[in-house]
Amino acid sequence: MTPEALGPFNRRVRLVVEVRDDQDERELAEGLFAAQGWGVRAVRDGDAVTPDDGYTAFVVEIPVHGSRWTARGAAVERLTSLADRRKVDVWVRETKLVPRKSAVAHTTYHVHHKVPEGAGPLLRRLAEQWIAVGGWDVRHTLHLRGEQTEDQRERALAELEARNLGGRPFDREVHDVRVAMGPASNGTPGDPRRQAITVAATIAVALVCLACGIALGVFATPWRWAALLAPAGLAWPVGAWLTSNAPRPWPVRLGCGAAFMGALTCLGYFWAASQEASLSQQFVWLVITLGIGFVAFGLWYALSASWFSRNVQWFLPVLAAPLPFVIPWVGAFLHAVYLEDMFGIPADAVHVGFYWQYAVALKPLGVAVVSVLTALAVGGWARHFNVAPSVGGFFRLMLVLAGLVAVLTTVTLSLDTTEKAAERAMDAAAEGRRPPGYYGLQGDLVCVRPLSGRIPVINGPLPTTRPLISFQPSGDTLWLWDPSRSRGADTTRHALRVRAEDVTLSAAHGTHC
Repeated sequence: MTPEALGPFNRRVRLVVEVRDDQDERELAEGLFAAQGWGVRAVRDGDAVTPDDGYTAFVVEIPVHGSRWTARGAAVERLTSLADRRKVDVWVRETKLVPRKSAVAHTTYHVHHKVPEGAGPLLRRLAEQWIAVGGWDVRHTLHLRGEQTEDQRERALAELEARNLGGRPFDREVHDVRVAMGPASNGTPGDPRRQAITVAATIAVALVCLACGIALGVFATPWRWAALLAPAGLAWPVGAWLTSNAPRPWPVRLGCGAAFMGALTCLGYFWAASQEASLSQQFVWLVITLGIGFVAFGLWYALSASWFSRNVQWFLPVLAAPLPFVIPWVGAFLHAVYLEDMFGIPADAVHVGFYWQYAVALKPLGVAVVSVLTALAVGGWARHFNVAPSVGGFFRLMLVLAGLVAVLTTVTLSLDTTEKAAERAMDAAAEGRRPPGYYGLQGDLVCVRPLSGRIPVINGPLPTTRPLISFQPSGDTLWLWDPSRSRGADTTRHALRVRAEDVTLSAAHGTHC
């Protein structure tokens, strides 16, 4: 078996497979399984497998990528579907997930400088505190199997003294070793009861600190400072536990506990002090946060160890190359919808900065990308849990359709948002207020005064007693928009076209000129 033949995998499943006891069937099945890159061997006496009459047994190891909860089912599905396609008579008798290699207890020794013999009492105390928190290191480590003991420490010193990998050699007169700060091992890493107690105690301490911080941020009475008594009282035992793997000076133990408890308490305080939203709004943000986590993990499951991850250096430039052309086109399209479809004003008659074309397009494109990524994340979760191949094709088709629906929905919502922005501008103009802008398109209320008695006006007559909307013109032609309801329901018929040299404009305030 080679990694190239197997492809990416993170689980190994062993199956006891019974094949009809016929030489041709045995050779066909063994060849088929081996051609997939699976490990195949006949059962041994130590396997204690007694196949049924007329069958012979093999042990097959299949690599699977995904969750360990569905790895065995995915392996059985792959083997049985292959056998069905090749018309091989097989029977899966037993499946077992091969456990990962158990972690071996080890100790890492860090080499550091010793405190000089002639150092004063204050300097010595400060140096000891600095060394205890990881300072004065010479960037040299040694890893030994087993728990830390005095014998192991002596063996580490002897090994460091006997070998030199370059640079200044280890000298017991000026160097010493220490272990990294952490909780002491209980010697029984597989004891579920001890692990459950440790996890429960950690969660309880964290909740107490968060609750005290929340009380400190919610209440305004002087008694709120009493909430700090619990974190302060827990600082010493928590610090002693965090640094229990090796003797540490008491300021280091107390400082570690105070930093841990203070961080959690401050987190609760800032959360409570900054929350002006109601409980329902906080619940909505919690759901949004969970949704972001769902999408992030789904994308990781979908893209890791996939064709995309193996070809990302070619795929990303191809994907990013059209963006400088697509984004301005989308922005120009939305500006045209706003001006032409809603106000009846040609898009090229109004000057808009080019950067606004990027700004107006980022939101719909972002929503479309998020929708597609969400659909891809759903596929990633399905891949992680090894959706059966029998429904995999239908599932992929539904994901593609869901992505298309999401993109079309995004387009519809973008157009609807543009129309509503134009309607808000129209309503504001009708009420005598300055219309709100729309990504660089800022309309102003103006009063129009003709320079002569009769001037050419498209869609006239030209109102002079009520304010009109004027956008920043581009060229010699001036387009105005009349907010009066008397012109009818078709808003494009409210647009007026005049020559810029025929009129003068002045700022309007209110509903009359």
